[in-house]
Amino acid sequence: MAKGTTQSRKNRRAQFRAMGYLKIKNMFGAFSEQSSAWYNKMQEDGTNAHSDFIKKNLERFEDKLQTKANSMKETWALLGYTESEINILEEAFFILSVRYKGTLRSDVNGARKMMKEVSNALIARKNANG
Repeated sequence: MAKGTTQSRKNRRAQFRAMGYLKIKNMFGAFSEQSSAWYNKMQEDGTNAHSDFIKKNLERFEDKLQTKANSMKETWALLGYTESEINILEEAFFILSVRYKGTLRSDVNGARKMMKEVSNALIARKNANG
């Protein structure tokens, strides 16, 4: 949301009422040019507020996901995974974390397969070293 705007419709209406905008708006007919301009502006403001809200939530989700991935990468490194294996595990983590309805089943199966291959490679490497 842009600085200086309120989040709720109730607060915006109260501000308009306090400034006298609603009285002016109501002086014109519902289908007048001024009313049409008012409704179009309110719709545009609402669309902008909604897109700002969505963008802020996506950024918050992305930051949270990246923080979790960084933590998991440190854990995987301590467990003995190589850098290439950690990259594969990270990709599988992101695939499992972000879900798309149409490809969910194939995404989950592919990610689990990648994780299984990396796990088997680690076990084989540990068994070879003794």
